[in-house]
Amino acid sequence: MEKTVDELYHEIAQGIVDAIDGEWQSAEVNFEYTGDSGEFDCVYVKEGGEQNLDFDVEFPTYKAFKAIHEITTEGGSNPWNRAKFVLERSGKFSIDFEWDQQLEDEIKANS
Repeated sequence: MEKTVDELYHEIAQGIVDAIDGEWQSAEVNFEYTGDSGEFDCVYVKEGGEQNLDFDVEFPTYKAFKAIHEITTEGGSNPWNRAKFVLERSGKFSIDFEWDQQLEDEIKANS
C-alpha cells in the first residue's frame, strides 16, 4: 500500500525529531534530488538561539523524499530537484519545492 503525502511528511518530521538530541526550536532539511541519489544539508536552531547546528537524517528520510518526488512529479508535472522542509518544535512545518536548472545542467555534464 502506497503512503499518502501527509504520511510521508510525518515520516520526514519524525526523522528530524529522532536525529536531534536535546532541546531545539526549529530544523531545516535541504534535499537535492538527482534522480539516482539525493543529498541532504540539515541544520537546526537550539533552544536559546544557537544556530546552524548540523545533524544527519537516516535512510528512511531519503526514501520519504523520494516517494514524495514520485507522487508530486507523476506525469511530468511539477518538476523539482530541490526541496526545503522546515519543522518547528510545535510540529508546524512547511515544505517548498524548486527546480534548479543549473543543478540539472551539472548532472547532465557529469554523466
